[in-house]
Amino acid sequence: MTRQAFRFRAVSVAMATAVAAGCSTQVTGSASTPSTASKSPATTKPAPPSARDGTNYAACSGGACEVAVTGPVTIPLADARLSSLKVLKINADSVEVGMVLSHGPSIGTTVKNGCTATFFAGGPAAAYITWCSAEPPDMPGTEVKRLVTVKSIADGTAILSLKSG
Repeated sequence: MTRQAFRFRAVSVAMATAVAAGCSTQVTGSASTPSTASKSPATTKPAPPSARDGTNYAACSGGACEVAVTGPVTIPLADARLSSLKVLKINADSVEVGMVLSHGPSIGTTVKNGCTATFFAGGPAAAYITWCSAEPPDMPGTEVKRLVTVKSIADGTAILSLKSG
């Protein structure tokens, strides 16, 4: 073998060793050192839903609000015919509400999560419609329209959106 052929083989062997070493995995550490790969990620509870107006129920007297409700509460309204909204109960997938008419009685319904109840008042009469796909149309002969939408329910807190129509 010539000197030049020997150098070529020696360089080829050295390069092959270097390439092979570059493709190998090196393990360091001792058995007493915990591996970060074996730790499971910490589970975090999602943040509770939040409402634009928080629990400031007085914001609803201005015509539109978004409030968080955790239990029975009376939300005052500034409508001439509908004096307040009573939240009676929060269920896992719905909220039971009652609209108090200014002349005394109230009408109630259960509004499912993601749905809207529309309360109408005119003269001594009142009515409601609950829809889950779109805002219901106006009802002829009524003077007041108030929409109550259940935007979300989580961990006993309901986010309600109220607006005058």
